[in-house]
Amino acid sequence: RRRSGVPAVRRDVLLPNEVGYTLPLENLNKDATRGVEALITYSKNVGKLNFSVGVNGTFARNRLLFDYKQAFGNSYNEYRTSNQDRWAGYGASFIYKVIGRFQSQGEIDKYPVNIDGQGNRTLLPGDFIYEDFTPDGVINDLDRQPLAFARGENPLLQFGSTVNASYKGFSLALVFAGASMMSFERAVELKILFQNNGTSPHYALEDRWHREDPYDRNSAWVAGTYPAVRRGNSHINYQNNTFWTTNVTYLRLRNIELGYDIPKSLLQKVGAKKIRFYVNATNFITLDNVTKLEIDPEITSGGGLVYPQQKLINFGFNLSF
Repeated sequence: RRRSGVPAVRRDVLLPNEVGYTLPLENLNKDATRGVEALITYSKNVGKLNFSVGVNGTFARNRLLFDYKQAFGNSYNEYRTSNQDRWAGYGASFIYKVIGRFQSQGEIDKYPVNIDGQGNRTLLPGDFIYEDFTPDGVINDLDRQPLAFARGENPLLQFGSTVNASYKGFSLALVFAGASMMSFERAVELKILFQNNGTSPHYALEDRWHREDPYDRNSAWVAGTYPAVRRGNSHINYQNNTFWTTNVTYLRLRNIELGYDIPKSLLQKVGAKKIRFYVNATNFITLDNVTKLEIDPEITSGGGLVYPQQKLINFGFNLSF
């Protein structure tokens, strides 16, 4: 799909703040959605067993073909923020690459790259080692690297499957849905401990780098998955990096229903045309790579503070005369 006349504002017309209004949108930009989708269905009858299986998938990306006179301060600024002929979200997805963790204070003292901008004096064992991408011996904004899948965007790859089967009055229907190629970045409560009056995930407190004896600053360090607790959110550990970012992939059994239709020979005795009993479930099983974070794979909230997909189970019957 290729579009022209996408609404945008003329950047080369400047208005002083005193006028009290901004320029209206005009049909200036161009974009395109490119991708492929496929659906394959197989069905067969084997005696009294009837079944069908369908598999579908979609891969699609949006590309801004023309962005009206976007301004840049320098070539690096253009590289980082330009939308011209780029995939959607690209300019907003530059993060630090974590290449390791400091295992001791001695390793920190000898490390040649200035990671925190303060001679590494704020670092502790368990803190992140960022790749010096430039390389110039200092970690700064120039060392951020582009993220493969932009944050806050819809998944590039979506897929699913349907299965239907029936045998002697019994029927089974399953609907699967899944996605991949989308970046979820942990923020606030899922990244910074004691954020918002102490709200913190238990695993980040239980599985963190800490002193063996919290009252003895000379006691040995105990390793963990998460870095040692810091006050506030300004430490270099909390910058956007590959540790806090996950390429979410999931497959969910969106719906499953098992039913049974009473045989017609029995229906005649009660004067009914149809009696069907069923049980169905929604979001019954989910396989994903964010289970350890205790969040739903379909949320977009960086802090995880949204109500997750509900798991529902229903029992019922249909009766007609």
